[in-house]
Amino acid sequence: MKKIVLILVIVIIAAGSSFGLDGPLFTPVLPEIIGQGGAFTANAHGYGALITNPAGFSMKGGSFTLLSANVGPYFLPTKEAIDGIQALMDGDTTAGITSLSKIITTNGIGANVNAGLGIVGKGLGLGIIIDADTFGYGKTAFGTSFDGAVTATGIAGYSLKLGNDTFGINIGGDVRLMHRIKMENIAITDLLADNPSFDAAVGNALALDLGAIMQLGSLSVGLSIRDLGGTQFMYSDFNPVDSDAFDPMGAGDVKDYKIPMSGTVGVSYHPDLGGLSFLFDPIVSFDYQKVFYAEDENTTSFWTGIHAGTEIKVLRFLKVRAGINQGYVTAGVGAKLLFIDINASYFTREMGRFAGSQPNQGLTMEAALRF
Repeated sequence: MKKIVLILVIVIIAAGSSFGLDGPLFTPVLPEIIGQGGAFTANAHGYGALITNPAGFSMKGGSFTLLSANVGPYFLPTKEAIDGIQALMDGDTTAGITSLSKIITTNGIGANVNAGLGIVGKGLGLGIIIDADTFGYGKTAFGTSFDGAVTATGIAGYSLKLGNDTFGINIGGDVRLMHRIKMENIAITDLLADNPSFDAAVGNALALDLGAIMQLGSLSVGLSIRDLGGTQFMYSDFNPVDSDAFDPMGAGDVKDYKIPMSGTVGVSYHPDLGGLSFLFDPIVSFDYQKVFYAEDENTTSFWTGIHAGTEIKVLRFLKVRAGINQGYVTAGVGAKLLFIDINASYFTREMGRFAGSQPNQGLTMEAALRF
């Protein structure tokens, strides 16, 4: 009874968090999830449940992640990219930007780096994730500007299982406390200057997430609501990072921004192959996500919400992944030996509001100590 009351309290608190929507969404990129096209709602489990669906806290496949370190460039390591980065490292800004010109104006450029730890299993979800994310895109390379954020997040949640792992329902919720340093419209020339100076704001927010997963034999159906009602960030004024006015803890006048609420429904099929599952164990998933921006909902394309993919375990320690993310192909591999978990994925994501308007290719790699 106490468990049910806990979940109801989370729902009631979240229901009061309804505001107007504004601001970007910065989320850690994990190769396990993006390699499957981002489809993880009905199959949420382990560390990945902390950023997808709190109902997964009571699903099979729980884990203790002592450390997860992820790095992902939002571009591919082509010759032009390598030459440009090398020139920038050598201090030749003009040559570096020129070499990267095609990448910046067609694909965009940036990176995601995140590290965290988490305990997920038996209904409990606890985690700390520090995430740095930046991306820039422009019609001309020298006219490009970047947005970015560094976010420290503490996550605490609970999931209740009614029934069993074959036929049952998992209902969960979590609370995320976030501290973020946010940067907007940083000119590429300012970013690469000898003494870079750019404005940043510091903010705090409390986010609420809810989720459910129904298990029907080999079939699972999931629902996840992230940033319920929109997550209100309270930011200090934008001040230059290198100025005396900048306070990394967020003192100063306050401005508010919002992360838009998102809702995702998903279905997952995990056939029972009996003894063959040791050699070959597939799972297929499909998600549809809707982000509720402040603007008219029709400004986004239906196709940008589609995520589908598969993960195939081979010999119980190798994993092969493939998927469709917003209409683009993804692929990944993984291996776990004892407590060392290694994963890598290639992906393309849509940075615009319509499928095909602004595709961005990238890679992401994870090394984790996971038990």
